[in-house]
Amino acid sequence: MIYETKVSYTIVDSKGNDKVVKESYIVEDAETFCDAEQQTWGFFKDETGFDVTDIKRSKIKEIINTRNNDEQKIFLADVADITINDDGDKVEIIYKIALFAADLDAAYSNLKKHLEQGYSMTAIGVKKSNFVDIITY
Repeated sequence: MIYETKVSYTIVDSKGNDKVVKESYIVEDAETFCDAEQQTWGFFKDETGFDVTDIKRSKIKEIINTRNNDEQKIFLADVADITINDDGDKVEIIYKIALFAADLDAAYSNLKKHLEQGYSMTAIGVKKSNFVDIITY
């Protein structure tokens, strides 16, 4: 299951002052809230004044690629999956996909390639997220 965590930690800025940094992360493969928190703590084991301030189940259902370089950011895509229910009616299920890309055009291109793998899905929209990284163990 995918979770989202928010963290805060203290850094020393260029003037020697303490500065509190707040960031959001995706925990890719956690079984429980406790597991997501433990993985986040492990990711930040060397930070000073670190705390996990929020954990929630993510609406993200899939992460379709990995980061190839530090320039790539995390983008979120809304995708509609069209299925047929037991009554023979078309049902549209909308969910989120996370992906890495250097910019919006590259994100849309990566998403389009993913959707062309034979899925009956269509892209609704793509936007840059505020997530800093994906924590995987």
